[in-house]
Amino acid sequence: MSTAAGGDSLWTIGRVLTWSTTYLKDSGQTESPRLDAEVLLAHSLGLSRIQLYTEFDKPLSSEEREPFKSSLKRRCQGEPVAYITGVKEFMGYAFNVGPAVLIPRPDTEVLVETVLSLLQNHEAPTILDIGTGSGCIALSLALKKIGAQVTAWDIDDQALAVAATNANKLGAEVSFCQFDALSDDPWQESQQFDLLVSNPPYIRPDEREALPNSVLGFEPLHALFAAPDGLLFYRRLAAMAPTVLRPGGHLAVEIGYAQAAAVMAILAEAGWSQITCVRDWERRDRVIHAQWSGVGP
Repeated sequence: MSTAAGGDSLWTIGRVLTWSTTYLKDSGQTESPRLDAEVLLAHSLGLSRIQLYTEFDKPLSSEEREPFKSSLKRRCQGEPVAYITGVKEFMGYAFNVGPAVLIPRPDTEVLVETVLSLLQNHEAPTILDIGTGSGCIALSLALKKIGAQVTAWDIDDQALAVAATNANKLGAEVSFCQFDALSDDPWQESQQFDLLVSNPPYIRPDEREALPNSVLGFEPLHALFAAPDGLLFYRRLAAMAPTVLRPGGHLAVEIGYAQAAAVMAILAEAGWSQITCVRDWERRDRVIHAQWSGVGP
């Protein structure tokens, strides 16, 4: 990208976008080369994507192009766009992200929306988010459900640091705690919650080879895989969630697209009721919701 075609033409924003789209497509590392080019160029220039088009014919100096070139190289090596920019939008909020946390996915917004629907008649619900990562679920709920008291657990102190940064950035009040949900120790929590929410690791180890390099090579593996069958965390949540839920409390979890029947069976065997499945926008099973009617194990 040092000189334009023929050596005479200027590198305008439009020309840079056209060239970089082809460059990214040829790398084979992205299914959305044009979108990635736009997001990375806008980030490098400090512009919005719309501004790229309102300034389509603006020439860019070599100094302006240099940071973008570096971003392109990182993307062509498979690094996710969100890690390059350091930001990912979720539920209308801009979350800081980095290699310590999973990148929030649009599908997980279905989980947040399901929780909001379940709590629509609660004025001041208490919510526990297990495996909070970037805090995208916990913070979105705290911001969108006025009066909610939200607590978030994660095993990873680096993830909790990212979540706390996001809380400060977005002005959300959430209590964070480092805790291993799979620990042999009983769950100790003096507060009883109205709802427990989680997007736990649920990928089987034998599915590893099917993952793209942008996921397998960059995102935290402990937040992706659950040996041996992808259902480890659901069994733990089914057994232990009642110890921190009020009678009548709710559990809402994200699942893999083929796990609905298995997760619903786990919950039913553990004594949960009102077990339902919610699909995402592509009509794939995405969220399982259940209610605890007993007094806890």
